[in-house]
Amino acid sequence: MFLSSFESSVDAKKRVSIPAPFRKSLGGEDSVYLWPSLDKACIEGAGMRLMEGFEDSMADLDLMDPRRYALATYIMGEARPSKFDEGGRIVLDAELLAKAGITEKAKFVGLGDRFQIWEPRAFEAMREQMRALARESLGLLKAKPRRAGQAAAE
Repeated sequence: MFLSSFESSVDAKKRVSIPAPFRKSLGGEDSVYLWPSLDKACIEGAGMRLMEGFEDSMADLDLMDPRRYALATYIMGEARPSKFDEGGRIVLDAELLAKAGITEKAKFVGLGDRFQIWEPRAFEAMREQMRALARESLGLLKAKPRRAGQAAAE
């Protein structure tokens, strides 16, 4: 699970360090998948498990549904695998950097099943909007049964 937020420098070769807790959340995968956000000025990122979840969810749509094509085109068609180097860094694609406005610093924000990479000032500008929406949405949170194995761990 991707939790917390971290800031990292982008070097001259467009490399950035993926935060160690995020790499650990990938469960040993040697790469991460990145794509431009559909609705925000940032980069979305995840491991193979979420990409497979997207594929499974899209498969629930009718084979010829244009919404299926739209989602597949934008998520699957835009996703780029980025392999980690020995230092846990990846190279950020120039097109993704430009779409997110990232130059010298990158803000990694965990969202549970995925993470986002922001230009830090853009993230701070959007943060208050998200806080207001989260406050309005508090009533949507419901207690869920414990996950398997959770009771034994406590």
